[in-house]
Formats: sequence, structure tokens, C-alpha cells
Amino acid sequence: MWPLRSGPPNANVQPTPPPGLFQDVPGIPSTSTTMPQSPPPTIPTSTQAQSTIPEEYTLDEPIWKTIWRDIVTIARNLRSVLIPVNWKFHGQAQALRNWDLWGPLVFMLVLAIVLSVHETNASQVFAMVFAEVALGAIILTVNVILLGGELVFFQAICLLGYCLFPLVVAAIICASVKTKWIRSLVTLGCLAWASVATIPFIGNAVPRGRKALAVYPVMLMYVSLAWLALVKS
Repeated sequence: MWPLRSGPPNANVQPTPPPGLFQDVPGIPSTSTTMPQSPPPTIPTSTQAQSTIPEEYTLDEPIWKTIWRDIVTIARNLRSVLIPVNWKFHGQAQALRNWDLWGPLVFMLVLAIVLSVHETNASQVFAMVFAEVALGAIILTVNVILLGGELVFFQAICLLGYCLFPLVVAAIICASVKTKWIRSLVTLGCLAWASVATIPFIGNAVPRGRKALAVYPVMLMYVSLAWLALVKS
């Protein structure tokens, strides 16, 4: 007789059940990591806060210091018109970046008042000067953008307002002198002065080779204002 075959040596060992649904699978490391906690925010001291405030924030400065800074800015921008040379960073380029409206407002007011004095329709002449300068600023802004330059409306107002200074001088002289040939020479000279002073400003706003196209509408506005100063009685 054949002997009875005995089972395998580990037949009595129970098989290991498969891992359950909520049972950790052995051999797979846990992917959960603890995030480091961020430190609590710190409140800077008054000295640190003052050191990080830029110079443009002038809410805490005295009013006389603000007025003096505006006067210095007006004088610096007016210098670029009085002597229209290449001032580089401290001239036309800086005037376009750090534009202001105080100087243009003063020159526009003086020009409008001088042209409207002793006129029968003084209010219309006064309003026409402001409307013409505002329209010229809009045309200049659109023209510079179409030519591939960069200029905003308030920069154009600043540019035109400061370059009105020679025409203000011409209007005052024409209102004081009655000789026609003197009035004509003064008007032509101040018109050329204002046009030459405008070219460096616009030259920093448009690509090279397109200055004439950008200056042309501005010169038309200057010619109309100079004509008003010349024919003033």
C-alpha cells in the first residue's frame, strides 16, 4: 500500500488576508507631511515705518515745504522753455515724467486775461483760449500715440502750458505797444521761440524721425494764439 500523502509543511498556516479598504498597505510610506507654521506678523516700529516711506508721500510735511517744492518744479520746467537746449535728465525728459499743472494754469490764465482785456466779447475770448489749449492737448496726445510714442493728456497740458510762456510775453508786449512793425517782429520771434522750445519736449515722446509730424499741429495752435495777440487792439 501506498503511504498516505501528507499535506505541505505549511498547510496548517492560515493565509494572510488582503489589506482591507481602511487598512494601511505595508511598504508604502506615508505622504502626509506637516507644514511649517509661519511666524506671527510683526508690527514695525515708528522708525522702521518712516524709513520705508518713499519721498513722494508728503502728507506729513509742512505746507510751506510743499509750496516751495512746487515753485522749484515750475522754475525747473520753465528753464527748459527759456533756454531750449538739451538738458538731458534734468530738463525735458524730467518735465514729462514729473509733470505739474500749476505752471500751465498760471500761463493760460495770464494769456487769457491779456487777450480778453478791453474786448467787447471778453468772456468768449477768455473761454476760447482755454478751449483751444485743451483741444490742442487732446490732438497732441492722440497724434503722439498714433506716431508710436507715449504721452498722456496731463503731460500734454503741461508741455503746451509751459511752452505758452513766449506767447504770453508777446501778448503783453502787443497790448502795450501800438507800432505795427514792432508788434509783428515780437510776435514772429515769440512764435519761433515757442516752437523751438516745444521740439525737445516732443522729441522725448515720439520715435526719432517723426518729430515734424508731432510738432506740426502744435505749431498751428501757436499760430492761432499768436494771431490773436497780434490783432489785439
